[in-house]
Amino acid sequence: MPLVTTLFILILLVSFNKTLNRLTKPVTALVALSLLSSAAISSFDYLKKIEKELVLSEFLKFLEETNLVIHLNLVNEKIIIFFSLIMLLIIGLCFYKLPRKKGYVSLMISLGLISSSVIISILLIDFSALI
Repeated sequence: MPLVTTLFILILLVSFNKTLNRLTKPVTALVALSLLSSAAISSFDYLKKIEKELVLSEFLKFLEETNLVIHLNLVNEKIIIFFSLIMLLIIGLCFYKLPRKKGYVSLMISLGLISSSVIISILLIDFSALI
């Protein structure tokens, strides 16, 4: 969810640079809501105790030769919830402490890309096997 939202904002920034740099509050809200939705989905999976492995090559045909597996287990869900809440705290602090001038929207896009890449990395690593 955060990856799709961040890429959408990035496309809008490239297309409407001057206008989007003025829309700092909606951009912050979109990135924060995408992270919050990611945490909510992980919380739902954690509370329902959903544990399974999804092989990506079955869903995405261009990944046929890879062996990527998404691990949905309780340990990964806890890590995603914790990380999403930390990133939401960082985004909130940036919103209240930083001046919303040039570069603020790029910062939000960077935070969204970083958080989405970390969440995807967490899903691809089976942390329950490491414990």
